[in-house]
Amino acid sequence: MFNIIKPGTKYDFLGKAPLFTKISLAVFIASLLIIAIKGVNLGLDFSGGHEILLRFDKPVDVNQVRARLNELFPKVDTAVQTYELPAEPDKTFYLTRIERSETFGQEEIASLESAFKTKYGDKLKRLRYNPEAGDVVEVEFVANATSAVDLSKATLASVVEQTEHRVRTVRDLGRAEAPRFAIVLKGVDDTLVNSLKDLDAAVAAVRVEFVGPTVGKQLRDDGILAVLYALLIILVYIALRFDFFYSPGAIICLFHDAIITVALLSIIGEEFSMATIAGLLTLVGYSINDTIVIFDRIRETVGKAQGAALIDVLNRAVNETLGRTIMTSFSTLVACMCLMSFGRGTVLASFGLIMTVGIVIGTYSSIYVASPMFKYLRERFGAKEHTAKPAKKHPQGAVV
Repeated sequence: MFNIIKPGTKYDFLGKAPLFTKISLAVFIASLLIIAIKGVNLGLDFSGGHEILLRFDKPVDVNQVRARLNELFPKVDTAVQTYELPAEPDKTFYLTRIERSETFGQEEIASLESAFKTKYGDKLKRLRYNPEAGDVVEVEFVANATSAVDLSKATLASVVEQTEHRVRTVRDLGRAEAPRFAIVLKGVDDTLVNSLKDLDAAVAAVRVEFVGPTVGKQLRDDGILAVLYALLIILVYIALRFDFFYSPGAIICLFHDAIITVALLSIIGEEFSMATIAGLLTLVGYSINDTIVIFDRIRETVGKAQGAALIDVLNRAVNETLGRTIMTSFSTLVACMCLMSFGRGTVLASFGLIMTVGIVIGTYSSIYVASPMFKYLRERFGAKEHTAKPAKKHPQGAVV
């Protein structure tokens, strides 16, 4: 049978644990500082605003698009990044993000309200604009207004177009006795597209999304809670599955892996979205799975090796699971690399990146964070049954 790691291999992992523990601690503290100082690049899901995917029929430099965006929206945060659609390789795509709390100002809303009052007089009950809804204005009329005035969608659109705005669609929200309409306007996306026509007359907004600031904050809070709840449930599972000596190492591993991964994503400027949260939750599950496999073998080995030095018992357990760890990590890495390669420009690439970083860190932490923590707790607070001296080492570092 083919073996990645030959049976009987004896690498001295725990002998090098003090050095790697110091490195892990330093990297973890540095990661916390990076997150605290630099922060993370919150995507539209969490920050709120508009996300517009632009398509150009000819090559357009990203700096031209970025400069135009800054001219149009100088007071809000904006971002531009390249985007790829395999189905249209001859086109140029840019994903633009505009963070803002309101699509329309008070003067624009007042202008719309004045146009409707001029047209419908006392039949107009109210005009409302909710910043959370994006490019949507709601118009409500008094009861039974339908029988007295023309409330067709075409007429409503013509009233709006007497101002500087243009209508995308009109939706009927009410009943005949209480007419109410949602008028979706051509907002930020239309303004941006018109400003870019001198670069390419065929430019178009092929996708427009909007997330209100309150919704974004709620999604952000829910995402953080999802990760924390996952960690809490895993803590309960570990406490029931193992004993006190195992649980702290597993939980420290999870925080170690998640924090360092987030810090690395922050350094490279990767956008945080709901897909990022999904990737982190998957990473947490993968990391604890690898740790539990090693812990299971440690528990079995400790029970069968009475009188042996604890460091030798732990080295044996880690070595016996090393082949399985390498095979699992490698096969998962191949899948993640495929996601990054073939999913460029989509959330799949972001997910693959998170998992790639996390798998490497998670495999490392299972050996050099979780196992040394168990060793420390067992020696500090456990029974003193492991009294033998550690086995001697070969010059290459293997134990005998």
